[in-house]
Amino acid sequence: MRESRRRAALATLAGTSLTVTITIAQAVVLIPLCLRALGAHLYGAWLGASELLVWIQLLDGGIPNLLTQRVGAAIGRGDQSDAARWSITGLVLVSAIGALLAAIGIAAAPFVARWAQVESANVPTFIACFRVGAAASALLLCANGFVGIARGVQRTEITSASQVAGALAGLVTSVVLILAGWKLWALALGLAVRGVIVFAGGFAFSRQGDRALWQAAPSMTTAREIGGLAPSMVAGSVGYVLATNSEIVLVTTVFGPVAAAVYALTRRAIDGLRSLLDSIAFAVNGGFAHLVAAADRHRARVVLHEMLWIRLALASLAGAIAIAVNRPFVTLLFGSAQFGGVWLTAAFVAQMVIGGQSFLANYLLRAAGQVRQGSWLLAAEAAARAGGIAVGLQVLGLIGAPLSTAVVSTVGLFVNLRRLGRTLPLGRSEAFTRRAVSDVAPVAVLTVGVLVGLSALPLSWVTFFGAGAAVGGMGLLVLWRTRPAPSTDGVALLRWGRRASG
Repeated sequence: MRESRRRAALATLAGTSLTVTITIAQAVVLIPLCLRALGAHLYGAWLGASELLVWIQLLDGGIPNLLTQRVGAAIGRGDQSDAARWSITGLVLVSAIGALLAAIGIAAAPFVARWAQVESANVPTFIACFRVGAAASALLLCANGFVGIARGVQRTEITSASQVAGALAGLVTSVVLILAGWKLWALALGLAVRGVIVFAGGFAFSRQGDRALWQAAPSMTTAREIGGLAPSMVAGSVGYVLATNSEIVLVTTVFGPVAAAVYALTRRAIDGLRSLLDSIAFAVNGGFAHLVAAADRHRARVVLHEMLWIRLALASLAGAIAIAVNRPFVTLLFGSAQFGGVWLTAAFVAQMVIGGQSFLANYLLRAAGQVRQGSWLLAAEAAARAGGIAVGLQVLGLIGAPLSTAVVSTVGLFVNLRRLGRTLPLGRSEAFTRRAVSDVAPVAVLTVGVLVGLSALPLSWVTFFGAGAAVGGMGLLVLWRTRPAPSTDGVALLRWGRRASG
């Protein structure tokens, strides 16, 4: 079991990282083709609509995460029948949610086209493509149920591989079709290919291993237990979607599709970095939950501080590089008209750093057993962020959206940490040494990134790679030399994984 847990964690981390890497590759390969084939107006409209499709993919009511916990606990107790009841009941509920959201998306397609300000000549195609995208997104949501179960039984290889294969096949399909002149259909069919492959991977997982896991009928008792948790879980699920996928929708609403394209393309690289950094929370969640309940739970506070600092250091390093190189990245790939400026980039990075810290703290709060409380806090922060974005856009323009969310997330981080402080057991040996230089170093690294980004460096790929390497090397050295004790060398993450698998 120890090796299977470690292998499952590594498979999940590898699959998530590769999927995000492929998504980042879309910026290099697909987006320039889309801008030339569709134009900024139509492509901006599709970017805004794509945020709504992401809502369909992610609004799973928190059921997959609950399946991971409940199925994993049942397997740990050796209660195969309980694991089977949770698996089947959860899949039925997730499938029902997917069907409902697909129907809503298909019916709402004409209204989406009107909201996105699609030109009349492109409206019929846009509506049809959005409907295909809605169906594909529902498939991806249903696949989340299989992913949750796979994590619970510690067999994530097939589902992780299918996510990577789906992302890659979808990208290749879109590139080939857009080069063949299929225009907007290339994007919709690429998403459809991805949805089919990922769902097929989930189904293939269900055909492997112990068949007893699937030999049960949906349980009303289990469904009622899910129903009891539903308000907080749904609020948390909606909150996560609002927190991560509402800005372009609001920008499109306030400023239209062209501004949405500028906003999205300036943020493209930071989106990929944020997704990679969020995988830290997904990777350590199980280990932290185990530690809080284990005999050495007095170490939980030390490990919490280590994880928060590691994530902060990595986010600051990645953010500094992004600020330094985003101008040549966006300008060379998409054109100077699509770059929103260095200060907008810096605001995106501040949002990524602070918002991600708050998300990690909230995720660990739920891992420590405060599922309802953490879910409600996530929903409250998301609602405040959405309101802040609306006000910020009106008052400050595009930069107001990320700045307002950074402010809200600062408050959210403070509240989540206070709750964690009340939840975690008191430690006998809280040996984590806080040094002022360790807290200041990430800010200093980000400042260097801003200074390099503001400098009048020539726009070339040599500048892109040179500035990125220089800022990255400097930042890595500074953060390594100022790391706090006892250890923040990255091996700690593996220690937590081994401890969770013990």
